[in-house]
Amino acid sequence: MKIDGNSQLPLTALKGALLINDHGAEFRIEDFVVQLDDVTDVWVSLREYDKDGELLAGSIGVSFSSIKSWTIQLQGEEK
Repeated sequence: MKIDGNSQLPLTALKGALLINDHGAEFRIEDFVVQLDDVTDVWVSLREYDKDGELLAGSIGVSFSSIKSWTIQLQGEEK
């Protein structure tokens, strides 16, 4: 399946997605935020997994634009 470059997806659909960075570390998307003084810069709230596959306490924030090279695995909706 190819995704059209003009496709859109609401940010809420990405909550809970698994992200893998360039070094193989895994994270879950918790939320998205913007600073009111620059609403064009979207930040992603992430929780990291430890080496045993457990989510670490607390979250980190990264600019959405800084994770373009990361891999994402979308999660299906739970019923």
